[in-house]
Amino acid sequence: MPELAELRLTADYINKSANGLKFVNIKKNPVHKGKDIEVPFKFFRISAESRGKELMLTLKDNDSKEKRHLLMTMGMSGHFAHTNTGSEKKHSHLMFVEKDGTTLSFVDVRRFGKWKWVDDWSPNRGPDPTTEYDAFTDHIIRNLHKSAFNHPIHTVLMNQSYFNGIGNYLRAEILYRLPHINPFTEARQILETEPDIFVLCRDIPLQAYALGGGQLKDWESPFSTDPEPLRKFMRCYGNSQMAKKRDKNGRMFWYDPKWNEDALWDHYSGLPNPTAYM
Repeated sequence: MPELAELRLTADYINKSANGLKFVNIKKNPVHKGKDIEVPFKFFRISAESRGKELMLTLKDNDSKEKRHLLMTMGMSGHFAHTNTGSEKKHSHLMFVEKDGTTLSFVDVRRFGKWKWVDDWSPNRGPDPTTEYDAFTDHIIRNLHKSAFNHPIHTVLMNQSYFNGIGNYLRAEILYRLPHINPFTEARQILETEPDIFVLCRDIPLQAYALGGGQLKDWESPFSTDPEPLRKFMRCYGNSQMAKKRDKNGRMFWYDPKWNEDALWDHYSGLPNPTAYM
C-alpha cells in the first residue's frame, strides 16, 4: 500500500493542486533519511504522472522551460497534502513551497518513501498494466521461461519486474475473481493457460481507481473520498471469512479458504530478491 490505483490518484491530486502555481523551493524534513533536493530554478511548476507503483514529478523552469524529473515511491503510507505554508501535516517529509504561501507536501508516516533525480522510469519495473496493457502482457509472455515464474502465482503477482503496480490487496482481489484457479499453482502454468488473469490485472486496478483507492491502514485518499464503496468492492482482502497466510516474502495473502489443503507453502523455496516486490 499504496498500489497502482493510489499512485494514479496521487498524480491526479498533485496536478490539480499545483495547476497554475509557481514554486520557489523544496524543503526536506531532517528526520527523513532521504536525500536533500536542490532545484536550479528560481521559479518552477510541477506536474505528475504515475506508472505502476512509481510517481514521476516533472519540475519545469518557469522561464527557460528546462525540466528535471523526480522519481518517487510512496512506501507503505505516502500521500500528498496541499496546505498553507507553516500548517503542513505531521510527518510531512518533502515540502514543495509555493511563492504565494502554500505548500505541497509528501506525507509519509512510516518514512519508507524514496525519491531521486532521474531521466526515465526505473528499468527494473515492468510496464503499467492499465496504461501499457499490450506491452505489459508481451513483457510477461516473452519472459515466461525465466525462473521468476517457477513460483506460485500469488507470489509472482507481487513481482514489480512484471506486475508493476500490483500489490497486496490487488493480488487478493484478482485471484479471488478467478475461482477456478488455485493461487498456489506455479505462475507459468497459469499465465500460459488463463488469459483472463492479464485482463483482471488491468481492470481491477482501474475499478479501484474509479472508486477512490484503497484507504487501508495508514494511506489516506488526498481527495477525502468515501472509503466505503471500495470496501464493498473488495470481496477477499480483509474479509474475515477468507483464509490468510504470510507468503514467502512476509506479506499477508488473503484467499478463498477452499484452497487451504493445497497451500503447500514449504514446497516452494527461494523467491527472487524481496526488493522486487516493494
